[in-house]
Amino acid sequence: MPRTPSPATAAALAASLAAVLLVSSCGVKNSGDAQRAGGGSAADLVTAAKAQGQVDYWSTWGEKEPQAAIFKAAADDFTAQTGIKVNIKYLGRSGTTTMPQAIASGSGPDMFDSGTDHIAAFAGQHMTQPIDAVLKLPVPGEDGKSLADVLPPNVLKSATDKDGKLAFVPHTLISTAIWYDAARTPALAANRPATWTEFLALLQQQKAAGATPIAQDGLVNFYNAYWFYELMMRFAGPGSLSALGTDASAWDRPEVLKAAQAVAELKPYFQDGYMGTKYPAAQNDWAQGKAALNLNGTWLPSETKPQAPTDAKPSSFTFPMVDGGHSTVEVGSLGWSVSAKAKHAEAAELFLSYLLRSQVIAKIGTDALNIPSRADAAAPDALKAAQESILKATETNTTYDGATANDKWWNNVFLPLDDQLLAGTLSPADFVAQGKKKTADALANG
Repeated sequence: MPRTPSPATAAALAASLAAVLLVSSCGVKNSGDAQRAGGGSAADLVTAAKAQGQVDYWSTWGEKEPQAAIFKAAADDFTAQTGIKVNIKYLGRSGTTTMPQAIASGSGPDMFDSGTDHIAAFAGQHMTQPIDAVLKLPVPGEDGKSLADVLPPNVLKSATDKDGKLAFVPHTLISTAIWYDAARTPALAANRPATWTEFLALLQQQKAAGATPIAQDGLVNFYNAYWFYELMMRFAGPGSLSALGTDASAWDRPEVLKAAQAVAELKPYFQDGYMGTKYPAAQNDWAQGKAALNLNGTWLPSETKPQAPTDAKPSSFTFPMVDGGHSTVEVGSLGWSVSAKAKHAEAAELFLSYLLRSQVIAKIGTDALNIPSRADAAAPDALKAAQESILKATETNTTYDGATANDKWWNNVFLPLDDQLLAGTLSPADFVAQGKKKTADALANG
């Protein structure tokens, strides 16, 4: 997609952790040859963690990425203050393919990188365990504040599974927005479109002025899907897109056709040959001022920074509202899960409380140039609008409404049809009709 904090003394760390009691842990956790179920005080956790003496953390960040540097520095501080060693193994992005087997065999890590998009898959592979008890741990050195106190409700929701259990502890927030450069389009910065009607008027204005309104990397099908996905969230709300893959009759909802019709309105406003544009050509054109807008994730400003002018001021606005629609905001997150077969579960939990310190999470904004999970940690200037949208949202949804968990339907049914819709080779009515039929066929064939 993307310095060492001032530590408390070891005595202060233990005292801070002992100040708050742990409720019973959720589920049964492996800890060496013994298993623990039930609760104890925070002091008991510290004692157990120090007895274990180490944490095995498998990271899917590249060793040279800023996130890896942030977490390595935090691990070194944790070791210095507690005596508990953190063994970090860097797997890179491919790590998620080998980790399930390692965890199943008992040779895997105590904790590993996770995210909203992986909750269902990791649970289905029995890789994770609920870690709700961690939320009651105090964040060391922060006057008794617990992890639950420093993580906003919308953030915690993004890390929660279908049963309401915490699947991982978040450090970074992700969302989708429409991006512009305030330095190139100051009028847009002063008057961002709030409704779909205003948005279409802006596109018409840009086109009339001889500009390319929207840059689209059309060979990336899941980028193309952003438009229909966002419009479904506006017209029908959370759960409506994912429902299309599990119930063929869901395609009969009038909002589905309305969303498809709105997508069809966009065709005149993309660059010439947009469906053949290879990533990252379109987003780089946007960064260089060759197009006014780009619909993308919150990684876009940092990803395109090398291509952008030095005076660029990227910012964003939330997807425009439709009449009578939903104001839902996408909130996804990245963080750390505890393995279902963790040998040093208590040590991992103690480390998680240390990782949530403000000194660590603030660096997600300053060093990794992403949105930190804590509300009191500032996002980079380019992401401040997105951070504000997340924190103020009264209704939220996960990325793609969680529809990607139904991977066969998503890849074999939805994405090909969506590409045709965006290309203008499939009418909105035919998109709905074929979507319903192909979904019914897919469900019938298992």
